Amino acid sequence: MKKWAIPAVLAAALFVGAGPAGAVPSGPPQPADPATFTLDNCGFPVTAQLTGKFKNIATPAGTVISTSPGLKITLTANGKTLNYVITGTSRYTFLSDSVEVVSTGRNLLLLPSPDGLYLTTGNVNYALNLDNSELRRFSGPGTAANVCPLLAP
Repeated sequence: MKKWAIPAVLAAALFVGAGPAGAVPSGPPQPADPATFTLDNCGFPVTAQLTGKFKNIATPAGTVISTSPGLKITLTANGKTLNYVITGTSRYTFLSDSVEVVSTGRNLLLLPSPDGLYLTTGNVNYALNLDNSELRRFSGPGTAANVCPLLAP
């Protein structure tokens, strides 16, 4: 698995290999960058365009909180387009052998190709190995819907 959550893992991918102290922006939320990129999580290329801002906050305990005020994503593939507001928050707790993640609100989570792109709402928990591979898939009271079938040829 490359990354799991936009914006959460997109923004926090910098942290997973480097630990919680690496590359945490300070100050106000930052513009989403890169703004346009390609995802392969559906088994076919999906163009993603982010607009809005995100911010990662490191707590004294070493947890990283990723917020995304006003973040929107447009997914395009096979002549189809989906637009989502993904203003959720994710909290990353770095353990010695894994990263525990709690995502709340609306997030787009990326699973390894061809497992999909999941729009989650509510409280969803998951875990990553330190190499960014999947340790535990979604749990918690939130919902997860794979959006790949909506973009499929």
